[in-house]
Amino acid sequence: MIALLTSKETRELARLEKELQTLAISKERHSIVQENRRYFRTSRNVLHLYEDMVKRCSRKRTLLKGEDYRKLRDLAGKAIDQLGSQGEPCPISLKDYDHRRYGPFLGVSDEGSAAPNIREAALTSPKMLAMNHADPIVVGVSHDAERLAAVGEVAVGHEEYRKIRLECIGRILTSTNVGTRLNLRYYKRRPVIDIPLRALAESVASAKLQARAVLEPFWHTPDRIPRPITVFAHFVGSGSFKHRLKILRALVDAFTEGDICDPSCHKLGLLVFVGRGKRGLQKAMRAIDLASSARLAEIAIKGIVLGSAEDMISMPGLLNYFNPEHTSELLRYAARKGMPISPRNTVDPDTVARNVWNGLCTARNMGLELGKYGLFPLTLTESDQVMGKIQNWFSSWTAAPAFYLDLPAVDSTTVYTEANIEEGMDRWLRIVFRHRIPVVLIDTADKDKGRRLLKNNPADSVGILLLKQIARINAQANKLGIRILWAGGITVPQAFEMGKLGVFGVYATSAAAISKPVSGEYERDVMLAREKEPTFHGVYRVKLLLEAGFLVKRLKEYGLDDDADCLSRKVDLYLKAFRKHEYGKMKKEQRALVLLTTKAWKSHFRHSSPGTNDLGHMS
Repeated sequence: MIALLTSKETRELARLEKELQTLAISKERHSIVQENRRYFRTSRNVLHLYEDMVKRCSRKRTLLKGEDYRKLRDLAGKAIDQLGSQGEPCPISLKDYDHRRYGPFLGVSDEGSAAPNIREAALTSPKMLAMNHADPIVVGVSHDAERLAAVGEVAVGHEEYRKIRLECIGRILTSTNVGTRLNLRYYKRRPVIDIPLRALAESVASAKLQARAVLEPFWHTPDRIPRPITVFAHFVGSGSFKHRLKILRALVDAFTEGDICDPSCHKLGLLVFVGRGKRGLQKAMRAIDLASSARLAEIAIKGIVLGSAEDMISMPGLLNYFNPEHTSELLRYAARKGMPISPRNTVDPDTVARNVWNGLCTARNMGLELGKYGLFPLTLTESDQVMGKIQNWFSSWTAAPAFYLDLPAVDSTTVYTEANIEEGMDRWLRIVFRHRIPVVLIDTADKDKGRRLLKNNPADSVGILLLKQIARINAQANKLGIRILWAGGITVPQAFEMGKLGVFGVYATSAAAISKPVSGEYERDVMLAREKEPTFHGVYRVKLLLEAGFLVKRLKEYGLDDDADCLSRKVDLYLKAFRKHEYGKMKKEQRALVLLTTKAWKSHFRHSSPGTNDLGHMS
């Protein structure tokens, strides 16, 4: 059935089109402010008309075709261009999604070309057959606005935002990831005084002279309130431990006496340059011993960047200079000595947070219901500060921080890798909880290595977590009131298992996509051998199995074990045909599975809302 605009919509379209034309040719410069307001008010009205029209047509399952529809869509696209956003921020976001009633959320990534496939698969799933129609927050499927490059999922631009919003507005949710890794910003390098290893008196005199010059602006400030700062001593030349200790103790005494600084807020630290490997570790430990013996405030490390860190651009904290094992050993040693230790360059979390804000603000203004952001290569302490600011800025929207399982995380005493991943996740989730962040993403980052979220078996070295580990992490998050979005190469059969776990949501693009020749702007990516394009059948298959898994769990909770077992057996038959590429049999089993899943949804809605016939319609 071809959708035509109603007579009222047609009249409104003509009025808006005429008003935009009139405003465009106006030459009255004296009323430019008023005309500017009228122009953008009219543009917003165009977007409102477009959204109302597509929602009406979606509700009636009518096709969006015809000259008036094309004209309105074109005007809506221009309105998005002019406004640089949609009419106004969306009043709902993903944190409002009720996965316990409507099943796990599903997100599929694409730059816009597959938007109709994603949308139509979502709107024809068994849940929608049972409900007939629902608003996007109930449909629970998102077009994830990301370009699928050789390195993985990367940011989209204005043209992709516009296309995706025009295809999805009023029908399904939209989301994006504004960056897997952060563009780090550092504070100005911490002040260093170079101490020549000469006679004690000469070395101390030189050091005090340099320290006074560095500390002067922090001591005698415009408001006469000293600013706290640590000055780092760096020895030039070779000398014994005992001689260096004497110099440092003399300097500490000078700091304490207050003849070169304010001892209440000005401290002395130690900067040491170290090499790689065990020798570098031992030198750093000796430096900790020296700093501790001299009663210094802290120690800073400058080293040779490891090849593994260079390949990642940078790593968190001391992982730039030491492998995870040596870093953990060094951090624990420093903690036992009561000596804070960090790299020479310190991250400026306030500036990093504002860079993240830029991308998230764009996503929110474009009408997306979720923005994800990576925190790598921050340490957990630095992540804590960034997450706190981001959540404060987006408290009414859903900005989800991401934890990448295949990248190391560091706190003050421990490096978390795959060997102690659950401990690291617990530490990270408790930071999230403290900032009352409702939704997070757990994913894999290094797509080029093919790392996956789930292991197929305990010996699987490509997958990272077992299902039982996901269940434990998910349970811990639930206790804290945190809902987790899971991603990372989730396969078709694994979608069913994730559904049975009752997770909040998953992102599954590879399982829903086919390979196609590289074309368009992707041709500029010289390392891309093929494109991934989500298909209707691919998205539908993942959504179907996610729903079926969720309903198997729910039916058992209602005591409908026979129905649950029947649904589970039908999934087994379907997956068996899928694995064997028996497409004819798979098509037959899918039809039967859709019928059973639709029936299961109706049972679920009756039991989850007894005494009502509401199937989740929202105004």
